[in-house]
Amino acid sequence: MPQSSNVRIAGIAAAIGVFAGGALSAVALGSNPPSSQSPHAIELVADSNTTDQGSRSGHGMGMNAMVSSEFQYLVDMIPHHQEAIDNARLLVDYSDRSEMREFGAAIIKTQTAEVEQMEAWLNERYPGRDTSSDYQPMMGDLTELRGDELDQRFLETMIPHHMMAVMMSQQLVRAGLAEHDDVVPFAANIRDVQRQEIHQMSNWLEEWFGDEYAHGSEMGSGIGHGMGHGMGHGRGGGPST
Repeated sequence: MPQSSNVRIAGIAAAIGVFAGGALSAVALGSNPPSSQSPHAIELVADSNTTDQGSRSGHGMGMNAMVSSEFQYLVDMIPHHQEAIDNARLLVDYSDRSEMREFGAAIIKTQTAEVEQMEAWLNERYPGRDTSSDYQPMMGDLTELRGDELDQRFLETMIPHHMMAVMMSQQLVRAGLAEHDDVVPFAANIRDVQRQEIHQMSNWLEEWFGDEYAHGSEMGSGIGHGMGHGMGHGRGGGPST
């Protein structure tokens, strides 16, 4: 991946690093695919002392606080996915680019199937538990946007949205929080697929919007919507904030 794309992702990650003491940038950049990159680089986040990491950040929202159990992961990932699905439908309907329409359709197909699987697991494995979530939307209101404006805002807000899913999935896998074996490859697949999509989206931003995006013209307005409370915690699965 071009160095400029790494810089672009790092800038977005820095803007939302409050969620995990800056760990998002390490997740995104540590997973860079080129062969010169260590294949284990992404592990540096999950292998660190997550409790200390949270206290060092001064925010008390370390990796441990974000994902505390399999149940909480499933409860919070469902509305997180649903937000992506809802906004991807806007791409299918209103983007002028075939790449974006196809990307939106792929998100809808993949994440709808994942939502159905997570809901099935919750019903089967956690009957009677309160599955409500404190999740707050991360991407803002894109419903009035069309064409280039929609494409740019979608990409700028979906990158940190994906980063959150990558981080949550990595924590579940690396911290051994899964209670059922089949949840591990499920979460790992979400991590790996969305990590690759982050790189693709960053490349599109560079190719289509260039300096305008690099100078951060949309970062404040795009990322700022709901980011302060972008990921809650399912009741009964972990601490609420």
